[in-house]
Amino acid sequence: MGETKAWSLSKPPRSWQSSALEAWKATFHGIVSVVTGGGKTIFAQMCMQIFRESYPKGRFVIVVPTHALLDQWYVSLCEDLRVPNNSIALFSGESRPSDFAVVNLMVINTARTYASKVSDKYDTMLVVDECHRAASASNSLALRGNHKATLGISATPEREYDNLFNSVLVPRLGPALFQYDYNQALRDGVIVPFDLVNVSTDMTSSEQQKYDDATADIARAVQRV
Repeated sequence: MGETKAWSLSKPPRSWQSSALEAWKATFHGIVSVVTGGGKTIFAQMCMQIFRESYPKGRFVIVVPTHALLDQWYVSLCEDLRVPNNSIALFSGESRPSDFAVVNLMVINTARTYASKVSDKYDTMLVVDECHRAASASNSLALRGNHKATLGISATPEREYDNLFNSVLVPRLGPALFQYDYNQALRDGVIVPFDLVNVSTDMTSSEQQKYDDATADIARAVQRV
């Protein structure tokens, strides 16, 4: 499935993307932190082009956490990277193609089973979007495989309440290579400024009870870990 027609990005690279690409090219492995709206999908596609130059017959596994992101990636691949739609296979709870394509887009639940199978047959590059979500015991199964290249992207790759970034993500995807944060993106005019306003309101008695029950459940779950 698929063909070998050249891909081409429809947008010129931003300065941070070029710098991050140089860091990733050194080893073909690593994690890049990019503020939401900063252009992480286009950056991943830049890395895909580099991988394709080294492995012209290579395949891609792109793992995303939700169906919404699956759809967004599909549109971006077709419109921004100009990948023919017959070169893309979608794997989710609703779709299980009979064969792998050049680009294999997978929701993480399905990727637990199928991602490593692509690398059993081909030279592969693994891209994990919102990679912080792949660090749990079950989701980390999607990171298995003998991939020639790996890339993790997220606005918040380092998890706040555990050490799974270092114990799970770094061994499978590579080290943190580059960070492009909100202040840098604002300075570059990549994203617009905004004001955050917090508004508080009282809970009803039933809402408060549900909140207290949920808090107790979480506390018990944390103690079991």
